[in-house]
Amino acid sequence: MPLFEYECKLCRSNIDSSLKQIEKKVTKKAVSDLVKKYDNINHIVVVDLDKEDVVAEHGKRNDDCVDLNFYLNEGTILTFFNLQKNYRFSELIYEPSDEKKVKCPFCDTKKVEKVVSSFAFTSDLSTNMPQPDLSGLPPSVRKNTHLGGYIEEKDRPKKNR
Repeated sequence: MPLFEYECKLCRSNIDSSLKQIEKKVTKKAVSDLVKKYDNINHIVVVDLDKEDVVAEHGKRNDDCVDLNFYLNEGTILTFFNLQKNYRFSELIYEPSDEKKVKCPFCDTKKVEKVVSSFAFTSDLSTNMPQPDLSGLPPSVRKNTHLGGYIEEKDRPKKNR
């Protein structure tokens, strides 16, 4: 019973087209039109990082919704999106035929695509976690930091169990 991560193509294209439009021309009217045009966008804020000023803002931010931010124009403009639901979601697939039934929880479209999962890298828990690099810490902190070498029973070689 694997868990897969999917992206809604329609919801993602709404964000992409909004970003392209904001990158071309940032005005208060353009931002308000984007919030009104796309149902999955609650609130947009565009900040000019050079001037440290809010260029445009429209919509009502909802704390229960998903926040995304994007840097535009070589990192000089920061755009905050507050979305109804994230366009990326996960689904449990019991049988291969279940994958045809997957649909977006927000817009109910079946135009979804499987993406590289952020939690796929933790599927094999038998590997040991890498030890952190303590060389950047001050000596007073480094001498008081102890990293134990405990290895779980299942991860130990058979001869050491």
